Amino acid sequence: MELRMEMVKNFPKIEKFFTKEALLKFAKTLPKNLGEYNWGLGTMIRLKMLGPKNRLYKLFVQRGYTDKEEMTMEVIRRFHKHICDKI
Repeated sequence: MELRMEMVKNFPKIEKFFTKEALLKFAKTLPKNLGEYNWGLGTMIRLKMLGPKNRLYKLFVQRGYTDKEEMTMEVIRRFHKHICDKI
């Protein structure tokens, strides 16, 4: 629950990485294709939100995550659901 809440707190930051058009395109992406966003968006998430001193990173580690790529994809999947629900 705490991890999910911390991700949600970071969603406004993630939203700023997109133009309106790009966000709509992201929302239309099928969940199975979200891996396509691991390099551009994923890189920004890793750089801005998953540093070793970041609370989100620490919560992931507490939950047993060890790979930043896996952490990033979890954030992308939850953000995608959030955007789809919002739009």
